[in-house]
Amino acid sequence: MPVMALTRPTPTQQFSLVQAHREGWTILEGCGPEHADTQLRGVTCSDQNAWWQVARQARQGSLYHREALSRLSHSEREQISLRFGPL
Repeated sequence: MPVMALTRPTPTQQFSLVQAHREGWTILEGCGPEHADTQLRGVTCSDQNAWWQVARQARQGSLYHREALSRLSHSEREQISLRFGPL
């Protein structure tokens, strides 16, 4: 499976945390020791389950989920990639 290069997105009006919450996850900004991380967290499931769901749908071509991953800090994307394969 090809590796998808994820970069910081140009803000779009199509990305909405409402959809994320319906799917059981959210994006939190200002996390980590220096309050510089943007992380993906589970709302109705574990964080790792949320990571897996979003990464899987992004690999299947969902632009919404690819954009969600691209909004995360580099360290968060790296952790997801280590557990669930290249993004």
